[in-house]
Amino acid sequence: MMLPPFLCSSFRWKVRPAVALLFGVTLSLSCANRPPVQAPQEEQLTKAVAAPERLAPPEDLSGTARVILRARMQSHAQDMGALMSAVMILKYDVIQERATGIANDASLARPLTGDATELNSALPEKFFTLQDELRTAAKALAASAAEKNALGVADEYGRLSGTCVKCHAAYRQGR
Repeated sequence: MMLPPFLCSSFRWKVRPAVALLFGVTLSLSCANRPPVQAPQEEQLTKAVAAPERLAPPEDLSGTARVILRARMQSHAQDMGALMSAVMILKYDVIQERATGIANDASLARPLTGDATELNSALPEKFFTLQDELRTAAKALAASAAEKNALGVADEYGRLSGTCVKCHAAYRQGR
């Protein structure tokens, strides 16, 4: 009985070096072109912790406007911290309470006249537009929490915090 050529020892010794060479070249080329292995979220994490790039310098607010906003922003920071913790563990009652508080607290009235004696006239119109957006997002977050809608809470919290970031990008002096 005659064995097929791929089983003959003389055939195997002739083919082995060629196969080994082909395998070695293929392996070295495939390894040379691959980027280092990294977590799929690494790029997003890097962007999240990096200092934001401003498209323009912060808009100037007068000293009076900064005084008006300082206490309010400290209160918002506390509310947002508590809200974030509640969102992470889906404490719907706390989410609803904090979001409703933020919606009710975002209530600086637009000036009725251009009179400089009105305290809120120190704030630009863009601030009031962002405040309206904040109030709307906070109400939507409270509604999602009332419905115990986890994905709705996540989306609305993102919208709410996005509004905070837009306002800070416009007005907060670089820190």
